[in-house]
Amino acid sequence: MKKLLKGLSVLEIVLGILCAVVGIATLLLGNFMDGAVKMPAEQQALVSMKVSAVLGLISAVFNFGCGYFGLKGAGGNQDKLAAAVKLGWIGFIAAIVSAALALIGDAGIDRICTAVCSSIVPILFLISARSVKKDLDDLR
Repeated sequence: MKKLLKGLSVLEIVLGILCAVVGIATLLLGNFMDGAVKMPAEQQALVSMKVSAVLGLISAVFNFGCGYFGLKGAGGNQDKLAAAVKLGWIGFIAAIVSAALALIGDAGIDRICTAVCSSIVPILFLISARSVKKDLDDLR
């Protein structure tokens, strides 16, 4: 399970970096377009774009944190591993809430597949972090 946790942690770090790059680029693009939009609908779209970028940056920090604590925890650091388990629970809960919100209104096969696929990494991260923590606790 340590190898799985390490692999998922690297994936989380890569996702964090990608989310940060996309979030920053989106914010820069939104600021560049700020003076060009005149219509109310365009202004609402611009605000939505900026809010999405900020949420993406928050997600980037969370993903990077999960990856960092998961890597350090898989290396044997008990405190970092405990933090990875807590972040794993938060990620799991966020994935469930996100899936439920995605399925409200139209539970088509595409939305169901998206909800399931977006929940795989948080579930595997939580399972592997808890397993590594249990193994390290048993050694003590």
